[in-house]
Amino acid sequence: MAAVWHSRALLIGLASVAAITAALTIVGNTGFPGAAPVEDIQCFLIVVDLIATAVVAVIFTVVEYLRRAAAERRVRPVSTRMSGFAIAGVSLTAFTLMVWIVTGSLGEFIELFGPTRTRYMTHSFGLAIAGIPWVLGMLFGAWGFRPGGHRITNVLALVSVGVGVVLAVISTAAALVYGAGLSD
Repeated sequence: MAAVWHSRALLIGLASVAAITAALTIVGNTGFPGAAPVEDIQCFLIVVDLIATAVVAVIFTVVEYLRRAAAERRVRPVSTRMSGFAIAGVSLTAFTLMVWIVTGSLGEFIELFGPTRTRYMTHSFGLAIAGIPWVLGMLFGAWGFRPGGHRITNVLALVSVGVGVVLAVISTAAALVYGAGLSD
C-alpha cells in the first residue's frame, strides 16, 4: 500500500501567511473610523477566517509530522494517485474568486491604483460572505498537495493556495489603506 505524504513546507507557509495577514488586518482595523460598523464587521469576519486558516494549518502540520514519524509509513512507496482534496480546494477557491469578482471587489482592487478613492466595504464584501469556501479552498489545497504525487492535482492544489493567499494579501492591503484614511 502506498503512503500519502503532505507538504509540511506548504502547510507552514500557509499558516505563516494567514497569521501575518490577520495581524496586519487587525493593525489596519485600528485606524477604521468609529462610525463604520459594516466595515468593522467585515474586517472581523476576514480576521476570523485568517486565524482559523492559521490554526488549522498548524494542526495539519503537526499531524503530518506525527505521520512521518511512524516507521511503517516511511518504507511504503509514495502514492501518485489524484488528490480529491486538491480538486475540492480549487473548486472552492474558484467559487470564492467568482463571488469576490461578482460583488465588485475586483473593481475596488483595480481602483486602489487609480486616482479615485475606493470603498473598503465593497472591497471586503466578497471575502466576508465567502469566507468559509475561501478558508476551505486554501486548506484543502495545502493538504491536497503531495510531494512526488500526481502532477495535475499538485498544480491544482498550488493554484488553490496561491489564489487564496493573493486574496488574503489584497484584503489586508485594503484594510491597511482604509485604516490609514486613504480610502472610504
